[in-house]
Amino acid sequence: MRLKEYSRKESHRKAYVSQEGLLLVGVDVSKDKHDVCTGTRADILRRKVQVSNSRAGFDRLSDLIESDLHKTGCKRVLVAMEATGIYWYGLYHEMASRGYEVCLVSSQGVSHNRRTMPGGSSKTDRKDAYSIYDLLSQGKFFLPVKRDDQLQASYRLMRRHASLEKRITRIRNQMRGTLHMAFPELQEELGKITMPTALRFLRSNPTPASILRQGRSRFLERWKPRRRCGQWKRDRFERIYELAKTSIGLKDPLRMTEYEIREQAEDLADAVAKSKGWKDKAISLLEGRADFKHLLQLPRMGQATVTAVLTATGGADEFSHGKQFVKLAGIDVREFQSGSSVHGRAHISRAGSAYLRHWMYFYSVQLVGHDAYFKAYFERKKKASPGPGSGKRALVAVADKMLRIIYRMLVTREDYSPDVHQRLEERYRLSQAA
Repeated sequence: MRLKEYSRKESHRKAYVSQEGLLLVGVDVSKDKHDVCTGTRADILRRKVQVSNSRAGFDRLSDLIESDLHKTGCKRVLVAMEATGIYWYGLYHEMASRGYEVCLVSSQGVSHNRRTMPGGSSKTDRKDAYSIYDLLSQGKFFLPVKRDDQLQASYRLMRRHASLEKRITRIRNQMRGTLHMAFPELQEELGKITMPTALRFLRSNPTPASILRQGRSRFLERWKPRRRCGQWKRDRFERIYELAKTSIGLKDPLRMTEYEIREQAEDLADAVAKSKGWKDKAISLLEGRADFKHLLQLPRMGQATVTAVLTATGGADEFSHGKQFVKLAGIDVREFQSGSSVHGRAHISRAGSAYLRHWMYFYSVQLVGHDAYFKAYFERKKKASPGPGSGKRALVAVADKMLRIIYRMLVTREDYSPDVHQRLEERYRLSQAA
């Protein structure tokens, strides 16, 4: 049984680690060194080994593994490590390139498992390595999403785009606060603050004083050319000038607020441009792929969303059914119940990819707002689960359904048709009634 055939079922993972002749290796990774614990399910071989995070350290770890294979007579190796930070990437790919089977364990699982051991209240790297080894022997591991070179490159670009979007939100909120003190009346006229014309205006005239010291005629003449005012018309600039004369904003004799807003606008314009550049580059890497074009058939599905879905899942080859897509997004339902007194409301697990969950949530919002079939589906799910949060639960149901549809389209290569899904729903209702 190869590791990639373990499927995503717990019973299969336990069956894999129960094989005869399998050497288990738990590694606690860090910036400078890695702690190692090796053994089989029956016996521990090493618990006090450290290797450096370098080529020499990787060679030493490989030599230790080969020595333990010879000592125990094992034929196969399974190496596990925590998926935390960035330090595991190098070791993971190095071990995989040397022909070893490599997997990951949950960092939260390592912490909880360590507390069940003697002296578990204390934490050391050596104990964490042993905890990883122990989890591995129980079959509690998982594999990262496998992506081909195109998808991996596009995934890195999209994550950078997501990081820049967070930066844009932070700077925008800071600008809103500064503007409210300096020129509160301008906020309504600006509209969307990240639009090119709004940013161009804020870099030139961010405060009432910066507008009034030019005089009315010069101010209006300056913003008259089309290339400067963009989509704004002359009457908007006239309103802004009148608002500047009666503004209740705080005085700025040293022009520090003016300087602050201009610098924030420069930062925001730079982040917006770079965010668009990263996203466009990610899309350009995938737009020629057959699966990319195939998913564009879906209603309200844009190129950025297709790119996000493909890079988050790595395609459908490593999955056996659509429910695994749902679990990867972390929107599978978890229950909380104990005895007869504790029965909490079920909620999504949030244990999967926050990146995929983010894109599917906003895609579901678009579907509900513009597609008749999914709007009706949303209303039906909302009615079936009344009470506080019914709208969010219905949106999660829409995202769940779309992920299953996407999986089926990637596997079967069939075109999208709402009629097919309606027939499947009807067949399911009939089977439940029977």
